[in-house]
Amino acid sequence: MVLFKPTYLIDGDITDIQLDVLAAEGIKGLICDLDSTLLAPRSGKLDPQCESWLQEARQRFKLAVVSNNKNDPYIEQVRQVLQMPVLHRAAKPSTRLFKKVRDMWQLEPHEIAVVGDRPLTDVWGGQRAGMKTILVWPLKSMQEPSWVKFVRRLERVVIKP
Repeated sequence: MVLFKPTYLIDGDITDIQLDVLAAEGIKGLICDLDSTLLAPRSGKLDPQCESWLQEARQRFKLAVVSNNKNDPYIEQVRQVLQMPVLHRAAKPSTRLFKKVRDMWQLEPHEIAVVGDRPLTDVWGGQRAGMKTILVWPLKSMQEPSWVKFVRRLERVVIKP
């Protein structure tokens, strides 16, 4: 295993993940990052494409969110929007909450994929928990400052083969 190299590198956002491929690979649960992966940070709202993708994913996989976000009122709002377990204050790349979800689902680590937009938190944390990992770009509907886009591209250079 190459450090920070995801199992699946998606050249798009979470809505570009092919759920058929994951199911064929034996994935039964998806642990998603929150900010920039499922929702624009601090928005508390799903964009229509992501909502449609989540509806399809719910029919095939167990779903949960593991986030480093520490804003308790915001997380409660997100729980209402997403209607799934949302665990926060994760301190990723710590594996503690990844393992908590695994135990809650009673799945083996190789049956779970961690989906996120950051190699140093989402990918590394998922790898350390023995899970498959999926690195995506932030949601297409988001507008990020150019310096953030630069840092994200730099992170990707490190993980390319």
